[in-house]
Amino acid sequence: MPEMRQRLAWLSTAPLMFAGLIAGHLLAYRLVYSDAHARADALARSGHAYFGYVPLALWVSFGVLLAGLALQATTGFRGERHRPVKSPLIVLLPPIAFVVQELAERVVHTGHVSWTLVVQPAFLLGLAFQLPFALAALLIAWALDSAARAVGRALRELARPAFPVLVSAPVRLVAAPRPAGLARGYGERAPPFARRP
Repeated sequence: MPEMRQRLAWLSTAPLMFAGLIAGHLLAYRLVYSDAHARADALARSGHAYFGYVPLALWVSFGVLLAGLALQATTGFRGERHRPVKSPLIVLLPPIAFVVQELAERVVHTGHVSWTLVVQPAFLLGLAFQLPFALAALLIAWALDSAARAVGRALRELARPAFPVLVSAPVRLVAAPRPAGLARGYGERAPPFARRP
């Protein structure tokens, strides 16, 4: 059961972490390349053509987030304990994912990675944004999980009847002991007949 609660917490944390990763990525390129044409050219040259699909990916993430919050509210309704994602060190996942993403983009697009990638302003700024965005995503996920569980608990309280319901104790049926053979009208077994010679 603790593993299930942990997976539930990831349903709301992972989409927000993904959104933070993409937001930091986009913001870095927007700040480094303020001109829209220069930015589009830089994104096309560095293998970021897939950014056209980011809105779809964010909508899917939003759907996963809503499903996770609905499940959190359900567990709150059942009265189960709250279990956030265990380690706050998960804020280190987006910076690592950002570096891997940038390297993979270059390899897929050009077939190699230049060592100058790590000193490019867009890379450095995007990496710098990952930690604060990840921390914000984690805090928002914790707040949303708590709110969803509070909604579930409030709904549970509303579902309780306002007046006490008298419930009778369950009736236990006990089987009567079986009477012996004589008490039922049957005789005991007689000894066998002795044979005459």
